Amino acid sequence: MKRASIESLYIHIPFCRSRCIYCDFYSCTLLSLAPAYEDALFKELSLRFPEGVQPRTVYFGGGTPSVLPARFFQSFLEALSTAGEVTVEVSPEDADKSYLTALKQAGVNRISIGVQSFHDPYLKVLGRRHSAKDAISAVDRALSIFDNVSVDIMYGLPYQSLSGLESELKRLLEFPVKHVSAYALTVYKGTRLHSMVKNRTLPVPEEEELARMFYLIKDVLEQEGFVHYEISNFARNNYHCRHNISYWKLKNYAGLGPSAVSLIDGCYAENIRSVKGYIERLSHGRNAYHHRVCYTCDEIRQLNLAMGLRLLEGVDLASVSLKELFESALSNGSVQALLDEGYLVYEEPVLKLGRKGLFLADGITATLCTAMF
Repeated sequence: MKRASIESLYIHIPFCRSRCIYCDFYSCTLLSLAPAYEDALFKELSLRFPEGVQPRTVYFGGGTPSVLPARFFQSFLEALSTAGEVTVEVSPEDADKSYLTALKQAGVNRISIGVQSFHDPYLKVLGRRHSAKDAISAVDRALSIFDNVSVDIMYGLPYQSLSGLESELKRLLEFPVKHVSAYALTVYKGTRLHSMVKNRTLPVPEEEELARMFYLIKDVLEQEGFVHYEISNFARNNYHCRHNISYWKLKNYAGLGPSAVSLIDGCYAENIRSVKGYIERLSHGRNAYHHRVCYTCDEIRQLNLAMGLRLLEGVDLASVSLKELFESALSNGSVQALLDEGYLVYEEPVLKLGRKGLFLADGITATLCTAMF
């Protein structure tokens, strides 16, 4: 295989000490497999990119990457050319000073802390292992070592009110973090949360309340100098997550590890969702693909539309060969209504979501795709 032009490289670390009730990502709690898994990751890297790879960004996500020792990240980064942005997701209970310092020495320059909440009752119901005190200490320590610190928070939590969310934001804004990711608690089938909500043993906010929470977060963070650049992401001083932007702009990206996905030159691949199976395959020099498919031109256009609309800057329809299709679709009453009512904004050739449309992005994108393709 020739050296691939890869914008971003994602490495999935699937291990968790325990599973949160809402998590739909692939993970496992068999930490005893970690040493063999580390070896398998190196094997996949060399198998897929025998001539090397030079990503501009590297992202270690999970799972809980911080269950692995700092020496792993150092060894892995030594196998790559220098990347401009290197992120590791860290759980608050792992964020002691020595560990964070070792990560920085290993070449990591961006830390994403999975705080989710600064209130113990919410953390407990979510099944998180850390406490509010742990979260506060973790952010403090990370800021003392790293310039680029991102914090994940969740909204729409069981029993959460607007005033409760305001309290979360007030606590968050006491820290000079550069980036915030704010995710609505989503009830995925197959999770413990789904069973609890279905059985009505755990209440979650209705859609209208979720929308109010979304716009509260947007308004509060923007008032404090954050730029809302993607539906769930906010950044100060141009500290946008370059790695995730490569996904939204459909740049070539590669994913290593079980369940990791890649998109290279219009071809999509997804790895198997099994740590044991992944280790077994790589030990025999076989790739870990579950399936691969090369998208058609229309499928790539739809992806450009769906992913591009997630960015607040919108999508340049001319640059992705969508301008004529969209303008033809203006004869469709539902598309014109989205524009007239402010859900969409068209500033030729850029199409973007209006303020009213941000919380309804998926439905709006589906309407557009139906009208355009």
